[in-house]
Amino acid sequence: MSTGHHFEKIDKFSAKQADAVRSALESVISSPAFTGSKRCQDFLRLVVERRLAGDLDSLRERQIGVEMFGRPVDYDTSNDAVVRVRATEVRKRLAQYYRETGTTSQVRIELPAGSYVPEFSWASEAKTETEQKAAVPVVPVPPSRRRFSVLAVVAGVVIVSLLLLLSLRHSPPSQPANAVRLSLGLPQGVTLHRNWHPFEHFALSPDGEMLAFAATDATGQSSLWIRPLSSSDAQRLDQTEGALLPFWSPDSQYIGFWADSKLKKIRRSGGPPEVIYSVPEIAQGTWGPDGTILFAKAVNSPIFRVSSTGGSATPVTSLLPGQVSQMWVQFLPDGKHFIYLARTNLTSNDPSAKVYIQSLSGGSPVELLNVQTRATAVPDYLLFVQDRVLYAQPMDWSALKKIGGPVSVARNVAASPAYLGTSEFTASQNGVLMYGTSEGSSFDQFNWYARDGTIVGSFEPQIDFQQFTLSPDGKYLALNSFHQHATGSLWLINLATNTTTPLTTDPHAQSDPVWSPDSRYVAFNLLPNGGSDPPFLVQKIEIGSQQPQPVYGNNDRHWVEDWSPDGKFLLTHDTKTFSIIPVTADGKSKALYTSSFLKDAFHLSPDGQLIAYGENRTGTWEIFVASFPSFHDIKQVSVSGGAEPRWRGDGRELFFLDLNGKMMSAGVERGLPPRIGLPRKLFDTGLVPDPTVNQYAVTPDGRKFLVLEPRKGFSENYSVVLNWPAAIK
Repeated sequence: MSTGHHFEKIDKFSAKQADAVRSALESVISSPAFTGSKRCQDFLRLVVERRLAGDLDSLRERQIGVEMFGRPVDYDTSNDAVVRVRATEVRKRLAQYYRETGTTSQVRIELPAGSYVPEFSWASEAKTETEQKAAVPVVPVPPSRRRFSVLAVVAGVVIVSLLLLLSLRHSPPSQPANAVRLSLGLPQGVTLHRNWHPFEHFALSPDGEMLAFAATDATGQSSLWIRPLSSSDAQRLDQTEGALLPFWSPDSQYIGFWADSKLKKIRRSGGPPEVIYSVPEIAQGTWGPDGTILFAKAVNSPIFRVSSTGGSATPVTSLLPGQVSQMWVQFLPDGKHFIYLARTNLTSNDPSAKVYIQSLSGGSPVELLNVQTRATAVPDYLLFVQDRVLYAQPMDWSALKKIGGPVSVARNVAASPAYLGTSEFTASQNGVLMYGTSEGSSFDQFNWYARDGTIVGSFEPQIDFQQFTLSPDGKYLALNSFHQHATGSLWLINLATNTTTPLTTDPHAQSDPVWSPDSRYVAFNLLPNGGSDPPFLVQKIEIGSQQPQPVYGNNDRHWVEDWSPDGKFLLTHDTKTFSIIPVTADGKSKALYTSSFLKDAFHLSPDGQLIAYGENRTGTWEIFVASFPSFHDIKQVSVSGGAEPRWRGDGRELFFLDLNGKMMSAGVERGLPPRIGLPRKLFDTGLVPDPTVNQYAVTPDGRKFLVLEPRKGFSENYSVVLNWPAAIK
């Protein structure tokens, strides 16, 4: 957050400084970020006062637990995480306070991760005007774990801010006589994983003054963020958890989005979201000048209309013969017509995909463009990407006709023709354009690591992959592809020969491959409708047969996570409830554990008596171990965040990633209950951990780790163009 202050840390305090800290403390705990939790207020007050008194010995987990939470003096901190949980909540509320209010005080209070000793920073003299102009604003959006749009938006927001700070000096975007361009690379260490999630989208407001985007932070929670283009600060909108696909009202005052199986809207100034219409499937929308909203579901559905104030929804299109998707709907400038992208298959090549135009009052659709990715309508032009070139097709919107041929605007623009036809650009209605470009291959690469972090082998995949699992015998990898192909999206790599072959011949989407304990079968989810509509199926396939066998299927979601060591059942979840499913065609699911918290990555110990998993109880993902199948004796293993637990082959060691990408190890001593040691670092992976995706695998002996990580030499940039039409005239 840019506050106009430069903070310096001080370790010893005068009486005047202590008073300043206490004044800042009162401002913090009396703010909306803290008023809802007296426990958090008391916790922060306690640690601040002890820090000012120099009593650092009392700022230890056990002492705080005894004094503040009434625990016995000999309580087991490894089994009772009350202090860690409360500290995490305090850190979250501190971040919220400074994000929402900035700081008008001379003192900033921080509670570093992994510590209970607060730090205080004093504002020194303000930067000079020259320094302020030269500084690249810091965007308080945590890096994404997997999804391209989070990182894309970080880059785009920095670029937009820099452009407007340097060129417009905090004034609203205008239309200069000539196009103004600026391009800026991503910060060091930041990479994009495009095409993973086509719904974490970003959108410029019609007036060109505000950027809205859906982003997933380090906790695994997707939310809606907004960013004035003339400011260096991004703001997360409260109560927008799970938000995807933002779109703007014509007056740029509201943002529509999909979350929690509902189409919603929220003021750009914040406040509680309002429900427009219940839509169980992910929905993308557009907002007309008369208050009409059109929304599209990803697969096997026409486009619907509904009032922005709610009510019933009615279809405005119908699927033509052969069409499997109508998506990326957008009103034309007249508010009476709309365009959308229709696809006839969801693979990486759909030559029959077309953009159509249709009247809101009815009538037949008219083919406008033969292209495999979405298009955006702005005054006088239709913007689209083809072969990674961003084109502007001149249009006479009053006659609904093209004028001449398309004109190139930018090259190497990121786009994915697979699945739904996404592309990375957004444009306002008054000449502001933002787009992403990339150079080199975005395919990740595999590296083998020893326990000390030494790279002992590597190989490059032939296809862009999302996640993978290593067979128990160490001979094969089963992987998800980013793209859907004619054979589906599951692949097999023979590690001895580094050959890649399709695992199935089914062109529908598949996900989440897991191995049988004998390395003979792979179980997976089959999503005939792309995961947007039921049914939701579980299948298994014998390696080499390419003939799937049904395991389970109905309208309930069961994400496959693991295969039991005895081979009799699969472990599944629906993000809130953990279940098991017998590996038979007539098997029925059985729920064993449920809670209101997000959870993922369930893995049984080799003897089948313990289960490790990730759960987000406090806004941060942590690793837990419980007895199986009772889920008694639940123990938290990670200390300050963790993801992706994996067992060693003998069950005496548990591995996971902390939230900084460090490979961690915790010893396990069997017994009733088992004893789990404090985690220790093995090595840095360089990954941005994703609590819901398999980013690494470990050999049964625990000596080698296979990590799927960004390829070196891949670079990406984001560009903003003011009055972009001037550049093509």
